[in-house]
Amino acid sequence: MKTFLVISLLCLCAIASAQRTYVYGVVRDSLSGDEMIGAHIRNIDAGSLTSTNQDGKFKMPAQIGDTLVFSSVGHKTLFWIADSSWFENEEIEFLLPVNTIYLDEVVVGKLPRYDRFKEMIMEEQPKDTTFKVFGVPQVVMDPYPQMEKNEYLNPAFVFFHPVSAMHHSFSKKEKEKRKMQQIRKNKHITSRAYQKFTREWVAENTKLEGDKLTSFIAYCDFSVDYLASATLFDIQQRMMALLPDFLEEYVEKDEYEEG
Repeated sequence: MKTFLVISLLCLCAIASAQRTYVYGVVRDSLSGDEMIGAHIRNIDAGSLTSTNQDGKFKMPAQIGDTLVFSSVGHKTLFWIADSSWFENEEIEFLLPVNTIYLDEVVVGKLPRYDRFKEMIMEEQPKDTTFKVFGVPQVVMDPYPQMEKNEYLNPAFVFFHPVSAMHHSFSKKEKEKRKMQQIRKNKHITSRAYQKFTREWVAENTKLEGDKLTSFIAYCDFSVDYLASATLFDIQQRMMALLPDFLEEYVEKDEYEEG
């Protein structure tokens, strides 16, 4: 049965491939008209990929209705849908426009003194580079956006954002922010932990009451970090696994005190 299914699948693939013929084309820069070497062409429907040769030419299996994606570094990515004219001509010409990036004007003047330059770095506030799309809900950012030491000292961050790296390293204001961040983080973790592991929730699951309930909560001895990160299901499973041993020890303690 399995062999029959594999053979059937191979036959279907062969039939699908047989319906496709080759499209021959050349990719050029839309401004200069020069042939583009190494441009990528992908047929989404057929799942095939190729690139242009040293003359900017390529061939790609396709059929009418297939979507071809053309891309190259420094150029815009374009989508074309194959039509009947592609198979009537010997070679189709595809033009890729340059992906133009406009940079702000930069005025180079006399550099300030060292002490003034250091002050300017301290006073520099990194710009908000959040990417926003109209009509799309804004992504909820991490509740602790302040950069950690291992982040702003990362070689890649230092290379691409040297001013920001120096600012985060030497600014007293940033050091104070990091201290406040740690305080808020600890408070948040503690609050989140004890919102899960409440006395009422433990009593509901264990059916314990009074002093026995208090003793069991102390017996569990779960850390704040564990309670904050673990799911309620994990906490419940671990708690219920400790319950039989606690009850046994509690009964032995009562018998000992009575004796």
